[in-house]
Amino acid sequence: MLTAHPYRYLLVAILSLVVAVSWTYATKHMYDYNLPFASMFGVSVFPVVAWALALVAGYFIVESIVKHVGAKHPLVQFIVVVGAYAVAVVIAETVGYHLLGIHNIGTSQYVGLPLCDCLHAPIWMQIGYFSLGPLHWLLVKMIIVTSNLWYFLTRSDRIV
Repeated sequence: MLTAHPYRYLLVAILSLVVAVSWTYATKHMYDYNLPFASMFGVSVFPVVAWALALVAGYFIVESIVKHVGAKHPLVQFIVVVGAYAVAVVIAETVGYHLLGIHNIGTSQYVGLPLCDCLHAPIWMQIGYFSLGPLHWLLVKMIIVTSNLWYFLTRSDRIV
């Protein structure tokens, strides 16, 4: 079981929501589903919730994979993260498209990924889908490192 400081859970959740809202707002003109999903301020709620939950779950799953693999070097960790998120995106998109019948008709004119026939979107959007997980992971790591650095630099009992 992966254990983390309670503030880490809050950080991951808040950052997941920020990334999800930012991505969905920036690409809101591309989302139009075959099913009736609620929208707020012209933004479909479904991709915001789906991305936020996927990023939270993805972060902790990927962290446990990195720990299980024993990756210590940051570059190796990042390679594991990119691979894990790529597999997760393909699985989630395949299940959503073929099993759940969720189709984004706003991008249906685009060719899907080969083999899985999913993620029908322009190339830039496909790249975004595969980049959001690793980007989120990097942002969390950068905030953790920065806050740890700030903490140790501002301690009054540090050795000068």
